[in-house]
Amino acid sequence: MAPSTDLVSSEYGRRAGPWERLSSRLMLRMALKGLDVDPGRDIPLTWRTSPWIKGLRVFERGEGGTKDAYVPAGEGLIVGTVRMGFGHHRIARSVYTWSQALGHTTFLHDLLAIESPEAESIRAMDATYSRFSRISSNLGGPFEWMWGKLMQQGGTGSLRTSLLLAEAIAPLMKGIPRDIPIIASYPLNGQIAVALGFERVINLVIDNHPQYFILVPGALNLVQGPAWHERFLSMGVPERHLRVAGHWVSEPLASNAAADAAARIARADAGHPRRLCVPVGGAGAQRKWLVKFLKGLAPKLREGSIRVFLNAGDHGHMRKALERTLSALKLDWRTVSTLDEVNAFCAEVPLDGPEPSELEPVVLCAFDTHFEAFTTTDLLMRVSDILVTKPSELAFFPIPKLHIRRVGNHEAASAMRAAELGDGTPECRKVAHALETVDRLCLQRHPFVRMCRAVAVQAERGVYQGSKQAVIRAMG
Repeated sequence: MAPSTDLVSSEYGRRAGPWERLSSRLMLRMALKGLDVDPGRDIPLTWRTSPWIKGLRVFERGEGGTKDAYVPAGEGLIVGTVRMGFGHHRIARSVYTWSQALGHTTFLHDLLAIESPEAESIRAMDATYSRFSRISSNLGGPFEWMWGKLMQQGGTGSLRTSLLLAEAIAPLMKGIPRDIPIIASYPLNGQIAVALGFERVINLVIDNHPQYFILVPGALNLVQGPAWHERFLSMGVPERHLRVAGHWVSEPLASNAAADAAARIARADAGHPRRLCVPVGGAGAQRKWLVKFLKGLAPKLREGSIRVFLNAGDHGHMRKALERTLSALKLDWRTVSTLDEVNAFCAEVPLDGPEPSELEPVVLCAFDTHFEAFTTTDLLMRVSDILVTKPSELAFFPIPKLHIRRVGNHEAASAMRAAELGDGTPECRKVAHALETVDRLCLQRHPFVRMCRAVAVQAERGVYQGSKQAVIRAMG
């Protein structure tokens, strides 16, 4: 690995003072929690075919040396991610679905899939993040305010800490040939690749709140809209390292966005009940909010004017809370607990088909695996009218969106992007506000149809094909 350099200074012109240099080192020591770091050591890597995605090759720890000849010349692409919440794996999915559709040999490298102390240090950081997200969401008030402010502190000091961490845990990717292009769905993946000297690194900037922390100095940073581009330029990011690509959306959703929008309008014209897709985030937060929301929806669920497709993810506590709520409300529901069952359900209720009269008011999806949990939301969107979500990575997807209360302040700007494009609402922080918006979108035709038409317009412009553009740039 090349000697450590201060990329924040050399690439972005932001020099660190003595306190920032010291605090970055201290934060690194806290992150590693006593890990005996040896950036020069080797972690053997191998790959296996994904049990979930046909043809996708997934890296894992090997017993001996690495496989050196596993990529046909000029065809291989690595998608880098980390299993922290659902967002980064969903963004990674958007890339590998496009990469495979374009005919490229595709590899997925999840930092947490490489069994090692380095991976455990990342897992511990994610556990801390998830725990505080749940606490702040459920307690609200000053706790939520403090957590929200903390999520906006991704300045140059945070970026320097992340770059130091990338150097320390670089053995997680050291066994991969450097001439394979890599697209990162989380900045740490890209920062490791730059530290190791990979020849072509692309970072998909993860949300709409510009912070240094989410950048990869030395890589091409792609953003989802023009406002980010201007903000990052003003922060000192060189234009040669920055491009507008579009939204990070998986190939099936992006390619069918216009047709799905037309089918939703046809459903509204036919008087079918609106279908609300309500996913739980990867941190498992917002339990109290969602329980109150369901109670408010109960009258419409009983009368059949709406349906709700709930995805509790892989959070056992969330599943139990939702089941208790549905039982107390005396609502009928169907439970779906495997990906095969999800696919069968989606085939049963396509947007362009008749509305099944026997469909339960609520379908509750709950799983044991991370992959099934986050993938199900992508699948349910293809058979839903409205997505009810906090303004996370889902704020950029091609479906009418009702944005509910954010978990971190950095998410607020993502709802603003959707509202500007016309395919999503502003953030509804209060349950009462969200229920009023449900009334408007479900009981009135015009507001809902206007959103559907906005989706069709953005689809025609290619707004939802940012991940396709990332693959083209990586392989070009």
